[in-house]
Amino acid sequence: MIFGRSRRKAGDGGAIVDFWAWWPTVHPDVEAALSTGDWEALTPQFSRRVEAIHPGLEWEFSRGTNAKHALVVSSGGVSELRPVAARWGAMAPEADATWEYHISRQPDPTVLQNTIGLGEGVQLDLTQLRFAFTREEDSPEIDVVAYHPGFRMLGEQVRGRVTFLTLDWLLGEDGVEEWIGAIAWDTEEPPGAADPAELAEAVDELREQYRTPQWVLLRADLPDGSPLIATVQRPLRPVRWPRFDTHVAVTLPYQHSNQSGLPEDESLAALREFEDTALTTAAGPDGVLIAHETSNGARTLHYYVDADSPAADDLAEAAGWWKDGRARVERHFDPSFERLRRLR
Repeated sequence: MIFGRSRRKAGDGGAIVDFWAWWPTVHPDVEAALSTGDWEALTPQFSRRVEAIHPGLEWEFSRGTNAKHALVVSSGGVSELRPVAARWGAMAPEADATWEYHISRQPDPTVLQNTIGLGEGVQLDLTQLRFAFTREEDSPEIDVVAYHPGFRMLGEQVRGRVTFLTLDWLLGEDGVEEWIGAIAWDTEEPPGAADPAELAEAVDELREQYRTPQWVLLRADLPDGSPLIATVQRPLRPVRWPRFDTHVAVTLPYQHSNQSGLPEDESLAALREFEDTALTTAAGPDGVLIAHETSNGARTLHYYVDADSPAADDLAEAAGWWKDGRARVERHFDPSFERLRRLR
Protein backbone atom coordinates (compact mmCIF):
# COMPACT_ATOMS: atom_id res chain seq x y z
CA MET A 1 0.00 0.00 0.00
CA ILE A 2 1.36 3.41 -0.95
CA PHE A 3 0.14 6.68 0.48
CA GLY A 4 1.42 10.13 1.38
CA ARG A 5 2.57 11.06 -2.09
CA SER A 6 3.62 14.69 -2.29
CA ARG A 7 4.15 16.85 -5.33
CA ARG A 8 7.66 17.68 -6.41
CA LYS A 9 9.02 20.72 -8.23
CA ALA A 10 10.34 19.02 -11.36
CA GLY A 11 12.45 20.69 -13.99
CA ASP A 12 11.55 20.51 -17.66
CA GLY A 13 13.35 17.47 -19.07
CA GLY A 14 12.60 18.54 -22.62
CA ALA A 15 14.21 21.93 -21.96
CA ILE A 16 17.35 20.15 -20.73
CA VAL A 17 17.52 18.16 -23.98
CA ASP A 18 16.99 21.38 -25.96
CA PHE A 19 19.74 23.16 -23.98
CA TRP A 20 22.36 20.56 -24.80
CA ALA A 21 21.28 20.43 -28.45
CA TRP A 22 21.73 24.22 -28.59
CA TRP A 23 25.04 24.40 -26.70
CA PRO A 24 27.35 23.27 -29.57
CA THR A 25 25.91 26.02 -31.76
CA VAL A 26 26.65 28.78 -29.27
CA HIS A 27 29.80 27.92 -27.34
CA PRO A 28 32.12 29.45 -30.00
CA ASP A 29 30.30 32.76 -29.41
CA VAL A 30 30.68 32.25 -25.66
CA GLU A 31 34.43 31.74 -26.02
CA ALA A 32 34.63 34.96 -28.00
CA ALA A 33 32.61 36.83 -25.36
CA LEU A 34 34.90 35.54 -22.62
CA SER A 35 37.73 37.28 -24.45
CA THR A 36 35.95 40.50 -25.44
CA GLY A 37 33.51 40.93 -22.57
CA ASP A 38 30.65 41.50 -25.02
CA TRP A 39 27.70 39.59 -23.48
CA GLU A 40 24.87 41.80 -24.73
CA ALA A 41 23.44 39.22 -27.13
CA LEU A 42 24.33 36.07 -25.22
CA THR A 43 23.09 36.84 -21.71
CA PRO A 44 19.38 36.95 -22.66
CA GLN A 45 19.75 33.74 -24.65
CA PHE A 46 21.30 31.86 -21.74
CA SER A 47 18.83 33.23 -19.23
CA ARG A 48 15.93 32.15 -21.44
CA ARG A 49 17.32 28.64 -21.96
CA VAL A 50 18.07 28.07 -18.26
CA GLU A 51 14.76 29.54 -17.12
CA ALA A 52 13.00 27.11 -19.46
CA ILE A 53 14.50 24.27 -17.42
CA HIS A 54 13.47 25.96 -14.15
CA PRO A 55 13.24 29.70 -13.39
CA GLY A 56 15.00 29.29 -10.06
CA LEU A 57 18.27 27.97 -11.47
CA GLU A 58 21.39 30.17 -11.60
CA TRP A 59 24.06 30.07 -14.29
CA GLU A 60 27.54 31.46 -14.78
CA PHE A 61 30.83 30.97 -16.60
CA SER A 62 34.04 30.63 -14.63
CA ARG A 63 37.61 29.49 -14.94
CA GLY A 64 37.76 25.71 -15.24
CA THR A 65 39.45 23.38 -12.80
CA ASN A 66 40.89 21.07 -15.47
CA ALA A 67 39.56 22.74 -18.62
CA LYS A 68 40.07 26.33 -19.73
CA HIS A 69 36.45 27.33 -19.02
CA ALA A 70 33.56 26.04 -16.92
CA LEU A 71 29.81 26.36 -17.37
CA VAL A 72 27.92 26.18 -14.08
CA VAL A 73 24.17 25.72 -13.69
CA SER A 74 23.42 25.70 -9.99
CA SER A 75 20.51 25.41 -7.59
CA GLY A 76 21.83 28.50 -5.81
CA GLY A 77 21.55 26.70 -2.49
CA VAL A 78 17.85 25.83 -2.95
CA SER A 79 17.47 22.16 -2.03
CA GLU A 80 14.38 21.65 -4.20
CA LEU A 81 16.35 22.66 -7.29
CA ARG A 82 19.49 20.58 -6.68
CA PRO A 83 18.00 17.49 -8.41
CA VAL A 84 17.04 19.64 -11.41
CA ALA A 85 20.60 20.92 -11.74
CA ALA A 86 21.86 17.36 -11.30
CA ARG A 87 19.71 16.15 -14.20
CA TRP A 88 21.04 19.00 -16.33
CA GLY A 89 24.58 17.95 -15.42
CA ALA A 90 23.90 14.27 -16.11
CA MET A 91 23.17 15.13 -19.76
CA ALA A 92 26.25 17.32 -20.22
CA PRO A 93 28.84 16.31 -22.83
CA GLU A 94 32.21 14.94 -21.80
CA ALA A 95 34.60 17.60 -20.57
CA ASP A 96 37.47 18.50 -22.87
CA ALA A 97 40.45 20.83 -22.80
CA THR A 98 38.22 23.86 -23.34
CA TRP A 99 34.99 23.16 -21.41
CA GLU A 100 33.86 21.43 -18.24
CA TYR A 101 30.41 21.47 -16.65
CA HIS A 102 29.33 21.72 -13.01
CA ILE A 103 26.09 21.76 -11.04
CA SER A 104 27.58 23.87 -8.25
CA ARG A 105 30.14 26.64 -7.93
CA GLN A 106 33.65 25.23 -7.66
CA PRO A 107 36.34 26.39 -5.21
CA ASP A 108 38.47 29.31 -6.33
CA PRO A 109 40.46 30.39 -3.27
CA THR A 110 42.64 32.73 -5.38
CA VAL A 111 39.72 35.18 -5.28
CA LEU A 112 40.51 35.71 -1.59
CA GLN A 113 43.75 37.42 -2.61
CA ASN A 114 41.77 40.25 -4.22
CA THR A 115 39.76 43.30 -3.24
CA ILE A 116 36.03 43.21 -3.97
CA GLY A 117 33.64 46.10 -4.41
CA LEU A 118 30.41 46.15 -2.42
CA GLY A 119 28.81 49.20 -4.00
CA GLU A 120 28.76 52.86 -3.05
CA GLY A 121 32.56 52.97 -3.14
CA VAL A 122 33.04 50.33 -0.43
CA GLN A 123 36.06 48.07 -1.09
CA LEU A 124 36.97 45.01 0.99
CA ASP A 125 40.50 43.61 0.98
CA LEU A 126 39.86 39.87 1.29
CA THR A 127 43.43 39.14 2.39
CA GLN A 128 42.31 40.42 5.82
CA LEU A 129 39.52 37.84 6.08
CA ARG A 130 39.79 35.33 8.94
CA PHE A 131 37.73 32.33 10.06
CA ALA A 132 37.43 30.89 13.55
CA PHE A 133 36.19 27.31 13.42
CA THR A 134 35.36 24.51 15.82
CA ARG A 135 34.23 20.93 15.59
CA GLU A 136 32.67 18.76 18.26
CA GLU A 137 34.26 15.37 18.75
CA ASP A 138 32.95 12.78 16.25
CA SER A 139 30.91 15.43 14.45
CA PRO A 140 30.98 15.38 10.62
CA GLU A 141 30.68 19.18 10.37
CA ILE A 142 32.64 22.30 11.27
CA ASP A 143 31.09 25.45 12.74
CA VAL A 144 32.49 28.72 11.38
CA VAL A 145 32.65 32.36 12.43
CA ALA A 146 33.89 34.84 9.80
CA TYR A 147 35.71 38.05 10.71
CA HIS A 148 36.98 41.01 8.72
CA PRO A 149 37.97 44.38 10.22
CA GLY A 150 35.81 46.00 7.53
CA PHE A 151 32.69 44.30 8.89
CA ARG A 152 32.34 47.23 11.32
CA MET A 153 31.46 49.45 8.35
CA LEU A 154 28.94 47.04 6.83
CA GLY A 155 25.34 46.21 7.61
CA GLU A 156 24.35 42.81 8.94
CA GLN A 157 22.96 41.62 5.61
CA VAL A 158 26.14 42.55 3.72
CA ARG A 159 28.36 40.85 6.32
CA GLY A 160 26.37 37.68 5.84
CA ARG A 161 26.57 37.93 2.05
CA VAL A 162 30.34 38.37 2.18
CA THR A 163 30.64 35.41 4.55
CA PHE A 164 28.70 33.03 2.32
CA LEU A 165 30.40 34.24 -0.86
CA THR A 166 33.89 33.81 0.55
CA LEU A 167 33.11 30.37 1.94
CA ASP A 168 31.88 29.34 -1.52
CA TRP A 169 35.08 30.65 -3.08
CA LEU A 170 37.21 28.90 -0.49
CA LEU A 171 35.47 25.51 -0.33
CA GLY A 172 33.10 25.42 -3.28
CA GLU A 173 29.32 25.41 -2.98
CA ASP A 174 29.18 21.65 -2.32
CA GLY A 175 32.02 21.81 0.20
CA VAL A 176 30.06 24.32 2.28
CA GLU A 177 26.85 22.30 2.01
CA GLU A 178 28.51 19.02 3.01
CA TRP A 179 31.03 19.95 5.71
CA ILE A 180 30.07 23.29 7.26
CA GLY A 181 27.56 23.42 10.11
CA ALA A 182 26.65 26.69 11.83
CA ILE A 183 27.81 29.85 10.01
CA ALA A 184 28.14 33.21 11.77
CA TRP A 185 30.10 36.46 11.47
CA ASP A 186 31.44 39.01 13.93
CA THR A 187 32.73 42.58 13.99
CA GLU A 188 35.26 41.63 16.71
CA GLU A 189 38.00 39.13 15.99
CA PRO A 190 36.92 35.83 17.60
CA PRO A 191 39.35 33.58 19.50
CA GLY A 192 41.18 31.21 17.19
CA ALA A 193 40.61 33.29 14.06
CA ALA A 194 42.87 31.89 11.34
CA ASP A 195 43.82 32.29 7.70
CA PRO A 196 41.19 30.83 5.34
CA ALA A 197 43.72 28.22 4.16
CA GLU A 198 43.61 26.65 7.63
CA LEU A 199 39.85 26.19 7.39
CA ALA A 200 40.29 24.60 3.96
CA GLU A 201 42.87 22.19 5.43
CA ALA A 202 40.48 21.26 8.25
CA VAL A 203 37.73 20.52 5.72
CA ASP A 204 40.14 18.39 3.67
CA GLU A 205 41.01 16.37 6.80
CA LEU A 206 37.31 15.88 7.59
CA ARG A 207 36.59 14.83 4.00
CA GLU A 208 39.38 12.27 4.20
CA GLN A 209 38.06 10.93 7.50
CA TYR A 210 34.65 10.35 5.92
CA ARG A 211 35.91 9.18 2.54
CA THR A 212 34.20 5.90 3.41
CA PRO A 213 30.72 6.82 4.74
CA GLN A 214 30.18 5.81 8.34
CA TRP A 215 27.12 4.18 9.86
CA VAL A 216 26.34 5.48 13.34
CA LEU A 217 24.21 3.64 15.92
CA LEU A 218 21.73 5.78 17.87
CA ARG A 219 19.42 4.84 20.73
CA ALA A 220 16.48 6.65 22.33
CA ASP A 221 13.51 5.88 24.55
CA LEU A 222 10.00 6.43 23.21
CA PRO A 223 7.31 8.09 25.37
CA ASP A 224 6.02 4.67 26.42
CA GLY A 225 9.51 3.72 27.64
CA SER A 226 10.26 1.24 24.86
CA PRO A 227 13.63 1.56 23.10
CA LEU A 228 14.18 2.83 19.58
CA ILE A 229 17.36 1.79 17.78
CA ALA A 230 18.49 3.68 14.68
CA THR A 231 21.44 3.39 12.35
CA VAL A 232 22.21 6.29 9.99
CA GLN A 233 24.77 7.20 7.36
CA ARG A 234 26.95 10.21 8.14
CA PRO A 235 27.51 12.83 6.99
CA LEU A 236 23.75 13.04 6.47
CA ARG A 237 23.78 15.82 3.87
CA PRO A 238 21.54 15.72 0.77
CA VAL A 239 24.29 17.30 -1.34
CA ARG A 240 25.97 13.87 -1.30
CA TRP A 241 23.08 12.50 -3.39
CA PRO A 242 21.94 15.43 -5.55
CA ARG A 243 19.53 13.42 -7.73
CA PHE A 244 17.76 11.70 -4.84
CA ASP A 245 14.85 13.97 -3.99
CA THR A 246 12.15 11.55 -2.84
CA HIS A 247 11.96 9.83 0.55
CA VAL A 248 10.61 6.27 0.49
CA ALA A 249 9.95 4.79 3.94
CA VAL A 250 9.45 1.02 3.98
CA THR A 251 8.08 -0.31 7.30
CA LEU A 252 8.37 -4.04 7.92
CA PRO A 253 6.61 -5.67 10.89
CA TYR A 254 8.30 -8.73 12.39
CA GLN A 255 7.09 -11.67 14.46
CA HIS A 256 10.05 -12.60 16.68
CA SER A 257 11.04 -9.97 19.23
CA ASN A 258 12.38 -9.69 22.75
CA GLN A 259 10.55 -8.09 25.68
CA SER A 260 11.67 -4.65 24.48
CA GLY A 261 10.08 -5.14 21.07
CA LEU A 262 13.39 -5.45 19.21
CA PRO A 263 13.92 -8.23 16.65
CA GLU A 264 15.80 -11.40 17.47
CA ASP A 265 16.68 -14.75 15.95
CA GLU A 266 14.66 -15.54 12.82
CA SER A 267 13.22 -12.05 12.37
CA LEU A 268 16.57 -10.31 12.73
CA ALA A 269 18.11 -12.56 10.08
CA ALA A 270 15.10 -12.12 7.79
CA LEU A 271 15.21 -8.32 8.07
CA ARG A 272 18.89 -8.21 7.18
CA GLU A 273 18.48 -10.54 4.22
CA PHE A 274 15.42 -8.70 2.89
CA GLU A 275 17.23 -5.36 3.10
CA ASP A 276 20.33 -6.67 1.31
CA THR A 277 18.52 -8.58 -1.41
CA ALA A 278 14.98 -7.46 -2.19
CA LEU A 279 14.99 -3.78 -1.17
CA THR A 280 18.47 -2.51 -1.96
CA THR A 281 18.39 -4.42 -5.24
CA ALA A 282 15.06 -2.76 -6.07
CA ALA A 283 16.47 0.69 -5.37
CA GLY A 284 19.44 -0.02 -7.64
CA PRO A 285 21.61 2.87 -8.82
CA ASP A 286 18.69 5.31 -8.52
CA GLY A 287 18.31 5.06 -4.75
CA VAL A 288 20.24 4.73 -1.52
CA LEU A 289 19.49 3.49 1.99
CA ILE A 290 20.19 6.35 4.38
CA ALA A 291 18.95 5.02 7.73
CA HIS A 292 16.70 2.57 9.49
CA GLU A 293 14.80 2.72 12.78
CA THR A 294 13.57 -0.24 14.82
CA SER A 295 11.08 -0.31 17.71
CA ASN A 296 7.90 -2.00 18.93
CA GLY A 297 7.90 -4.86 16.46
CA ALA A 298 8.64 -2.94 13.27
CA ARG A 299 11.63 -1.70 11.29
CA THR A 300 11.40 1.33 8.99
CA LEU A 301 14.02 1.60 6.25
CA HIS A 302 14.58 5.10 4.87
CA TYR A 303 15.52 5.22 1.19
CA TYR A 304 16.01 8.30 -0.96
CA VAL A 305 15.49 7.90 -4.70
CA ASP A 306 15.44 9.83 -7.97
CA ALA A 307 11.81 10.73 -8.69
CA ASP A 308 12.50 10.53 -12.42
CA SER A 309 13.41 6.85 -12.08
CA PRO A 310 11.23 3.78 -11.31
CA ALA A 311 13.07 3.21 -8.00
CA ALA A 312 10.14 4.27 -5.74
CA ASP A 313 7.71 1.96 -7.55
CA ASP A 314 10.25 -0.87 -7.53
CA LEU A 315 10.74 -0.49 -3.77
CA ALA A 316 6.99 -0.58 -3.22
CA GLU A 317 6.68 -3.72 -5.30
CA ALA A 318 9.57 -5.40 -3.49
CA ALA A 319 8.09 -4.52 -0.10
CA GLY A 320 5.06 -6.60 -1.01
CA TRP A 321 7.23 -9.73 -0.90
CA TRP A 322 7.79 -9.40 2.87
CA LYS A 323 6.33 -12.46 4.59
CA ASP A 324 6.34 -11.52 8.31
CA GLY A 325 3.38 -9.17 8.00
CA ARG A 326 1.95 -6.46 5.78
CA ALA A 327 4.62 -3.95 4.75
CA ARG A 328 3.74 -0.25 4.62
CA VAL A 329 5.31 2.15 2.12
CA GLU A 330 5.19 5.96 2.12
CA ARG A 331 6.84 8.34 -0.31
CA HIS A 332 7.30 12.10 -0.10
CA PHE A 333 9.19 14.73 -2.08
CA ASP A 334 11.94 15.69 0.38
CA PRO A 335 15.11 17.04 -1.27
CA SER A 336 16.23 18.65 2.02
CA PHE A 337 16.05 15.33 3.93
CA GLU A 338 13.82 17.06 6.46
CA ARG A 339 12.19 13.76 7.39
CA LEU A 340 15.51 12.54 8.79
CA ARG A 341 16.61 15.78 10.45
CA ARG A 342 16.15 14.21 13.89
CA LEU A 343 18.84 11.65 13.04
CA ARG A 344 21.58 14.15 12.12
